[in-house]
Amino acid sequence: MNTPPVAEGPSEIRRKEILEAAAMVFAEKGYQQATVKEIAARAGISPGTIYLYFDGKRDILSNIAAETETPMVAALLEAGELGDRGTIIEMVEKGLDITEAQLPFNRTLFSEVWVDDGILEEAVAERVKQIHRLLQDYVAERIAAGVFRPVDPALTAQLVMGMFAGLIIPAIRGIAPLPSPEKRHALAEAMVDLLLDGVRAR
Repeated sequence: MNTPPVAEGPSEIRRKEILEAAAMVFAEKGYQQATVKEIAARAGISPGTIYLYFDGKRDILSNIAAETETPMVAALLEAGELGDRGTIIEMVEKGLDITEAQLPFNRTLFSEVWVDDGILEEAVAERVKQIHRLLQDYVAERIAAGVFRPVDPALTAQLVMGMFAGLIIPAIRGIAPLPSPEKRHALAEAMVDLLLDGVRAR
């Protein structure tokens, strides 16, 4: 029996509004150039209100990273129940949908971790490791169940992450639009076909 979602209170709604405003300001001006005052103006609140929810700009960026991680990790945790091609395709599609829903957050993180190793380590590295571990465990479980042939789970997880990144980075970078829902389904199918069947003619 599914537990009904808990309604968000005013405090959580305001927190998300601040994060969304910050992501837009960071994407437009860059993290280093953006100010708390500009974030507050975009959110329609006073600068002092920001500090009721966050310690400062660095804390906001860390929370943006957490917001991008949570839905993706939840999707991967569901992967433990996946067994057939169709449901794996659905998981990849869900990842693409999450990327679209969080495009401003992802653009902010992509631009900042590329130039700031400190932000990479503080906000992103551990979360990327967690996603890698979840994928690695999933592959190992499918090998143990006889569904996948014996392969290196860690390397396979790394390759899957690389393939997925290849699908989304052009859109995150802003050099290509995000694919339509129909195109996302086709991309998910192609990715899963390559993962499960390879490229060799059979």
